[in-house]
Parts: sequence; C-alpha cells; structure tokens
Amino acid sequence: MNKRLGFGAMIASATGMGLVGLLSRGAVPTHVVDGETVKYVLGDFLAFGRMTTGALGFILIIFLMKKWTALRTTRVSFTVVAGGLAIGMSLALYVSATLLTTIANAVFLIYTGPLFSAILAWIFLGEKISLRNGLFLLMVFGGMLLTIGLVTYTAGSGFSVGLQLGTDPDLPMKAVGDLMALGSGVFYGLALFFYRYRGDMDSAVRGFWNFVFGAVGAISIMVVRMLFLDQSTPSVMTATNWAWAAALFLICGFFAIGFLVVAGKNLSAVELSVVAYWETVVALFIGFLVFGETMTVLAMMRAEGYAPYALTFRYGQRHAAELAAAQRVAETLGVAEHKIADIDLRLFGGSALTADIEVPHARSEEEMAAGGIPVTYVPARNTIFLSFALAWAEVLGAYDIFLGVNAVDYSGYPDCRPA
Repeated sequence: MNKRLGFGAMIASATGMGLVGLLSRGAVPTHVVDGETVKYVLGDFLAFGRMTTGALGFILIIFLMKKWTALRTTRVSFTVVAGGLAIGMSLALYVSATLLTTIANAVFLIYTGPLFSAILAWIFLGEKISLRNGLFLLMVFGGMLLTIGLVTYTAGSGFSVGLQLGTDPDLPMKAVGDLMALGSGVFYGLALFFYRYRGDMDSAVRGFWNFVFGAVGAISIMVVRMLFLDQSTPSVMTATNWAWAAALFLICGFFAIGFLVVAGKNLSAVELSVVAYWETVVALFIGFLVFGETMTVLAMMRAEGYAPYALTFRYGQRHAAELAAAQRVAETLGVAEHKIADIDLRLFGGSALTADIEVPHARSEEEMAAGGIPVTYVPARNTIFLSFALAWAEVLGAYDIFLGVNAVDYSGYPDCRPA
C-alpha cells in the first residue's frame, strides 16, 4: 500500500465532500410561501447525478489510458458491488435527511460511519487499532461534535449535548429524517469497509464500477422516496440550479468519490476514518467564508449555552433572499423556534429598500466615506425589530434579547453604531 498516495487521495476526497453543502444549496431550489420555506427532497437525485458523472468520467479515463481489456477481464466481486451500492445509498439518504431532521442530528449520524467501518475492519479483517490511531480517531470525532455544535461547553454550565432524539413540532417528519441519517451512516461505514477489499483491481476499473453501482444505489433510494415519502422531481430545478448541480456532480462526484476509491486501496479503515473528518473542517470553513454562518449572533448564543428563539422580518424589502438565508441558518445551527413576522415599512417609505428610490451601485470608497446617511437606511428598522423581539420575549418568559448588527462596517446607518 502507498500510504502517501492514500493520505493525499483521502484529503482530496474529504475536501471535495466538504463542498457538498455549498454546491447543493445552489442546486436545490427553495421558495418562501407564507413565511415558510418550501423544501424539495432531491438529495437522492443529486447523489445519482454525482455517481453517473463519475461513471462517465472513469469511462473517459479508461479510454484515454487504453484499459478496455482490464475492464472486460476484471471479475466484479460482491465487495465491489456492495461498496458502490453503499456509497450511493449513503449519499442519497444523507442530503434528504438534512431536510427532514436537524442538521446536527444528520451530521452526527452519518459520521458514525467511519467508526462503524473501523470496528468492522477490526472484526473481519483483523486490522489492529493502535493506541495512537485510536486516540486520533477519538480526538477527531470529538472535534467534529464540537464543530457542528452538537456538544457545547460554557464556563457556567459545563458540557451540554444538542442531539434531539424526541419529536419536534417544527419538523413533523423528524423521525423519518433521523432514520435516513442513521441509514446514511451505516451505508457510509459499509462503503469504507468494502473499499478495503480487492486491492488487486486497477484503480480506474474499480472507480468505474464503484460509480455504476453507486448510481444504482442512489436511484433505488429515489424510487422508494417518490413512492412513499415525497414526489419532488428535478423538474422544479431552474437553469441556475442545474449549473450548480453540474459543479456538484463533477467536484463532489467524479473527483471526490474517485479519490475515495484510491484512498480505500492504500489506507487502513482507521486511517480512512481519521482523515474523513477533514470534511467537517472544510464545511465549517465554507460556512464561515461564504455564508458567514459562524459569525452570526445565533452561533454565539449557541456557544454560550442558550436555547435560542429566532425572529426574522418580512418588512417590505425588495427581495426574499435574506428570508431564505435566515431559514437555512436557523436550521443549520438549531433553534427552539423560528418565526417570520410580517410588518410593512413601505407605509412610511424613506428608504431605497422600501420605496421607489434607486439603490446606489458601485460607489467609490470616497463616496462611502463622505458621510451622511445612505439612502438604503430604513428609518428606525432595528428599533422596530427590537420592539417585536421584546413582545415575544414577554410571551416566552425570556430575559435576554440578542440583535446582530455590524458596527465595524455600518456604512453610516445610525442604528448600527456602537452603543
């Protein structure tokens, strides 16, 4: 086994897998109807697309490398079939699970997979788990729990666990989502385990069959889902959604899963499991860099041990993108309840966001530093928001209200200045 190749391939694979959250958000359409975000359960279709793209990519590699003879003569064993089916079913179940249960539950349950794989390899393959590797595995697993906010620590209350095993009125199909997430973890562990077999196969040939049977696994989950759970189809996707999906298929399918097959041939199950958790670090960094999720006041509240109630406003602004973003952040970080309040500040106008006033674009730094209140300032908006928050706090019996405003880049907004 080539350890250097194996670790490099696994890091590349986990990095690609960590981009799933970013690319799938663009690939799956969302619509806000009556304050609620309509969710389309298309994770299984996206998994099928990743597998199909990977299979086509490896056919091209086999053609360019003139390995047709190896493809025709290589015996396809049970472990090759099972490994492909398992990874396809795991990915199909996981993305759909994130729409039906909490993000914390979904991430935790799928990442029981690497631990499951290490145990299977220890029992059936006799792979020893050294003290060093065992400690590394426990450390990265614990780090993952802290990263996704499943386990938090505060000086006053110590450690707390955010895994929600009971019912949730905001997630009526949470039990189904938890089962799907658990299934994704089991199949992920089985895939990593089966990748340890058939090291004699050519990597391109193994990769091709892995993607073919992965596509079969994903489409089987899709058929079951459409028959018994949800009838969402790719017809709801727009051209923009398809563009994001194409990037998802290529990066998180062909490259990420292709590298996973190479890693499986060159690393032990424990080594695969340890490096697999790099995916959560990438996902966390993407959330911070692209979506600013870890910079939200909600994330800080969670870190301090609060059980937050989130309030978003539809106040007559020109777009609904921030409403959908607020819904995603609330679901990702986990809140006790999330409400969207309807108030119409267009009644007063006075802002480019709520009246027929042109929104300035491409202002120079000199123009922004010239002073004055920007035309995009909505009069007393944050004060009104706080009034609503106070009313809800009285109903809840809450004593703390948190408001997130940007004092560093407040751009002249009077209600964003430091107190």
